[in-house]
Amino acid sequence: MIEIPPVRKIILLLLIAHSSWLAASSQYWQQQVNYLIDVTLHDKDNTLDAFEKIEYINDSPDTLKFIWFHIWPNAYRNDKTAFSNQMLLNGNTKFYFADKEQRGYINRLDFKVNNATCAIEDHPQYIDVIKVILPESLAPSQRVTLTTPFHEKLPYNFSRGGHEGQSYQVTQWYPKPAVYDKNGWHPMPYLEQGEYYSEFGTFDVRITTPKNYVIAATGELQDEDEKRWLLARNNFFWEPVKQKIKQKAGTVKTSVQKFPPSIAETKTLRYTQNNIHDFAWFADKRFIVNHDTCQLPSGKVIDVFTYYTPSEKEVWKNSVPYCKQAIRFHSAALEEYPYNVVSAVQGPESFGGGMEYPTITLISPTRSTRELDLTINHEIGHNWFYAVLATNERDHPWMDEGVNTFYDHRYLAERYHQLPSEERALFETFAKEKLDQPIATTSENFNMVDYELVAYYKTSEWLRWLEGEVGKDAFDKAMKDYYDRWKFKHPQPEDFKKILEESTGRNLDSAFSFLNKKGTLENEQRRGTKMDFLLRRKYFSRFLNNNYQDLITISPAMGMNSYDKFMLGAFVTNVKLPLNKFKFFVAPMYAFGSKSLTGTGKLDLSFYPERILRKVDLFLNGSAFSENEYVDSAGKKAYLAFQKLVPGVRLTFKEKDPRSNLHRYLQWKTFFIAEDGLRFSRDTMMNPPGIVTTVRKIRETTTLNQLLIVSENFRALYPYRGEIKLEESKGFVRTAFTGNYFFNYPKSGGLNVRLFAGKFFYSGSKTINKQFETDRYHLNLTGPNGYEDYTYSDYFIGRNKFDGLPSQQIMIRDGGFKVRTDLLASKVGKTDDWLAALNFTSSVPPGINPLSLLPINIPLKVFFDVGTYADAWKQNSELDHFLFEGGLQVSLLGNTVNVYLPLIYSKPFKDYIQSTIEKKGRLWKTISFSIDISSFNLRKIDPHLSF
Repeated sequence: MIEIPPVRKIILLLLIAHSSWLAASSQYWQQQVNYLIDVTLHDKDNTLDAFEKIEYINDSPDTLKFIWFHIWPNAYRNDKTAFSNQMLLNGNTKFYFADKEQRGYINRLDFKVNNATCAIEDHPQYIDVIKVILPESLAPSQRVTLTTPFHEKLPYNFSRGGHEGQSYQVTQWYPKPAVYDKNGWHPMPYLEQGEYYSEFGTFDVRITTPKNYVIAATGELQDEDEKRWLLARNNFFWEPVKQKIKQKAGTVKTSVQKFPPSIAETKTLRYTQNNIHDFAWFADKRFIVNHDTCQLPSGKVIDVFTYYTPSEKEVWKNSVPYCKQAIRFHSAALEEYPYNVVSAVQGPESFGGGMEYPTITLISPTRSTRELDLTINHEIGHNWFYAVLATNERDHPWMDEGVNTFYDHRYLAERYHQLPSEERALFETFAKEKLDQPIATTSENFNMVDYELVAYYKTSEWLRWLEGEVGKDAFDKAMKDYYDRWKFKHPQPEDFKKILEESTGRNLDSAFSFLNKKGTLENEQRRGTKMDFLLRRKYFSRFLNNNYQDLITISPAMGMNSYDKFMLGAFVTNVKLPLNKFKFFVAPMYAFGSKSLTGTGKLDLSFYPERILRKVDLFLNGSAFSENEYVDSAGKKAYLAFQKLVPGVRLTFKEKDPRSNLHRYLQWKTFFIAEDGLRFSRDTMMNPPGIVTTVRKIRETTTLNQLLIVSENFRALYPYRGEIKLEESKGFVRTAFTGNYFFNYPKSGGLNVRLFAGKFFYSGSKTINKQFETDRYHLNLTGPNGYEDYTYSDYFIGRNKFDGLPSQQIMIRDGGFKVRTDLLASKVGKTDDWLAALNFTSSVPPGINPLSLLPINIPLKVFFDVGTYADAWKQNSELDHFLFEGGLQVSLLGNTVNVYLPLIYSKPFKDYIQSTIEKKGRLWKTISFSIDISSFNLRKIDPHLSF
């Protein structure tokens, strides 16, 4: 026996104690929160009154002096919350401009412990998070009971909960303690993009509503009479009651009534459930209830309920079988469904998609039974990934949404024999354009597109790749082990990795490193080349669902203008999703009018530096069409054509924040343009004597250099665009700034303000010849015509027509006026000096828009333009200093086609119209229109698309 000195004994004992403490602190623990809630719904003012009793059990090794609480209904209190800000960032202004009565809140909180009032501190940043100070510290292994009443105004359903009329979706509605785990407290605001992280416990909830409401809620209904009423109601109650309502009203108007009337009597229903971390309930007087039981392989029998309104009866008629399929599928893949009831509820139109809660899910109206089947499968799958495996979805959305989507894709393959081709094509496009984000990105740091394509789709594909690496049987066993080890707990990414490594016996460091990488995965590689025809049956299905690196598409091509008439040919392109670095589009055509070859084409080579620049495009564009015609004295037509070749480069800057809607680029183009002209000559030496005029074609060439500097922000609230354009050609430099700013109106639409300022410089001395030669390049207040489209960048029906409908086409450029003065030798407001203008375009509210009576939506706008130019300010000038016009505008095809009717205008315009246009048909001839194809961008369809 060896004697240890006393000092060393003490040190050894301290080391042993410290080691024991470290071991204890490294063991997994989680808090428990048990709820007892009584709540009453007041459907006259859409409010709740409730009382909550919370038992908080401190299983952590720490002593707690306070508890962070989520009071998420306050996310709807005003337009300065984290929720409101995120909605704007994601392109949704609906809540920001909501009326006061559409917003919501929670108040009348009074937290107490043993009748002692708790102090409350506001969160320094979020109004929907508070700190409740405990009267006495809560030691490890101790528990405390808190009580509080609360009053809640339910908002309109902007997000996952609220109401639409008297259809109620009561979610995230009660004060809820934030999670306290090994990483500390997790107080977080409510967000639309970014879900939950809550503590497990038991719920005992009593819900009081008017008696004629049907309630669907988390957990098991404890009232047998209510169960019998629900099932009997469908067969014997709903239709007779609906008919009685109509008969009582005595008019046909009740056929469009959304809700049966309320009644004064109330009922109180009790729901209980163990081992859950959230509670949601739904109330609607119209609900049809379907019920069946589902027997699981172990012999366990559970109840299956679906709730839906009569308008969705056709799509939802098989909703119970869909629920049963989902339960059996996930039970076989992972572990048997742990609860005794599962429900699916149809939500209102205002609620988009589906949202899961323990034992119950809310699903918005769907277009088809197939879509409903897949949505139910996804949302019920969350009972395994979210309800039982309660990961921190705010920090690790992939652990819930992505893993759940992996099993969705299995279900899709087994039931419908399909793979998610659309998601694959979109994700790979974003990845190749360097717009994707890593899987491990937190939910609030994802941009809206990547949240769907990466957190959901890419995670699923990563798991599919991992399944292929370790083998399906080993992978399935590992997932079952993961579920069994961590059910009813809060697993972290490292826990998931550890289980998979232990179960498969493999080091998965390299596999899990993909979570922090951008780009496509190894199982998403495409190889080979395929040629296909656009008009072939199911082309678009093959377009999205293919494994080819290159897809060459061939299709007929058609075109038309006033000179070439009908054009027919073919186009060949390799443009597809995902986009290749090298892209081409070639469309040669034969023109039956000019009897010549016409066409257009584009080559583009892209690079992705990923530093200051996100993307570099080297391109070469070309086109050839007829642009005018001449008929000689003998009636013979001669067609004048143009050909252009445009090499260039575009440098797109990288934005630091992937969520940014900012788009900045610098672009250089050089236009090499060849145009047919006419030369007239006179011969007076003829026999017999006379004068003969001969006409011959000549070819004129022009080179123009163009630099664009563009910054545009496609944010939902007050988007803007600024463009500096510098153009240089023989004898001149043309400079211009164009700025657009959009002011949103609260309900819909808004006011677009456009500012233009330009200056024309001569690169040498100014002469009459130079003025004549550069006339088409001069700054123009009134609508430029086809001749003034000197780069041939816009489509014109009749580029040089001076009568008929084609002559009424203009471009919105320079001053942006819509009145035309083409028949003057010098157009009103045209200058070779400086010019400035302001253009205002406002939408017309549907309530006063006469076009709203039509069966199709035709947006009506009003415009007003004011401008000035240098010539009006010259000494002794008799020109008006400012010119103006105003009128009505109809915008079609996303503002690609616009029709303008000027109604008021300055005297110079009025004099021109009265002196040059016949009174008969004058109003029609003052109408102008524009076709804006050159500036079309995918962002007009979706502001988050920038490729």
